[in-house]
Amino acid sequence: MSLPSKVSHRWFLVAVFIGIGLVISTSFILYSLQPSRLPPSTNLVFGAATLMNGNASFTVQNASRGPFIFSGFHVRLVVNNFAGGPAALGPNNSATRIVIGSTAYRVVWTDADGDGAVSVNDCFLVAGDRAPLSPLSDYEFDLSWQSAWTSRVFWSTY
Repeated sequence: MSLPSKVSHRWFLVAVFIGIGLVISTSFILYSLQPSRLPPSTNLVFGAATLMNGNASFTVQNASRGPFIFSGFHVRLVVNNFAGGPAALGPNNSATRIVIGSTAYRVVWTDADGDGAVSVNDCFLVAGDRAPLSPLSDYEFDLSWQSAWTSRVFWSTY
């Protein structure tokens, strides 16, 4: 013997609403369990990147809670959402090579005050390997200190 039509429709609707409630509550629980994103670092603040001869350069505008010796840093470069690195930051005026796909890039850190630490007025240069940066591209430069915090700068070559 089958249930009357009205009763079977009610149970179906109740089951659908319970299912929707379970999906929403599970999504909320899983979202709340995700680790929070780290706030942007104020330990090192970069100025805006400037383009010259197809290469990007930017300076450290503010440094707090330092000194930060260069050997504790790693650099990462992201070009059009493709990342290269991390690679250890090289000493003053040496090129750190980062490869993304088949394209190589060079990151050069210039220690303005010669103290061996990344500090205010130090300059970073991001260049192609014997070529300008790729045109029509978005860039992100990440400088991480011992995996504790990361400072970033963004630019485009449009």
